[in-house]
Amino acid sequence: MFKIIIIVMVFGFFTTSCVTVAPIVNPHSEISIYGVESLPPQNGDWIVMAASGYQMSLVSHATNKNESLVANISIHQLPEFSSNEEFLEYIINYRASEPNIGRFEIQKNTADISSHNGAICIKYHSISKDMKAKIQGGNTAVMLLENIGYNCIHPEKSTVGVNMEYSLRHFAETNYSSFEKNGNAFFYNVNFTPF
Repeated sequence: MFKIIIIVMVFGFFTTSCVTVAPIVNPHSEISIYGVESLPPQNGDWIVMAASGYQMSLVSHATNKNESLVANISIHQLPEFSSNEEFLEYIINYRASEPNIGRFEIQKNTADISSHNGAICIKYHSISKDMKAKIQGGNTAVMLLENIGYNCIHPEKSTVGVNMEYSLRHFAETNYSSFEKNGNAFFYNVNFTPF
């Protein structure tokens, strides 16, 4: 639930606040947090919504004024795992531990062992129906929240997890055929660095 809360807060803040004061990210400037560096997504204009040594979140308008994209990278503490399957089980349980508050209806949720730039990862793809998505004007609407991403074990330190995610909040009738392609292009530019 923690991950969905962060994303929903970023989406909600972006759609209900004046973001014209935030600077647009230079697409050629790397963004770094502890142990990770990346170029921002290369599609559209992106704005920094959160930045610290442990997390960076960028947001961009999508087709509709109430629709938005978020690119997020964060690090967190992990226990030691004896196998890739144990890591997969841990991530599946972590992602399933969201409290059922009646707001989100999960429509798709997959997770598989994968790799990324030398790290063992769990690649996931989820789609949830948000029954009370905040939109401009202070109203709510039913929208879809789609996430693709990787939960990785940092190759330099096995007790540090790296989550990289590309998310889209949109109305069901809006088609984003390039969503996965753009997300994968963003992940391609994410590199692990020494601490």
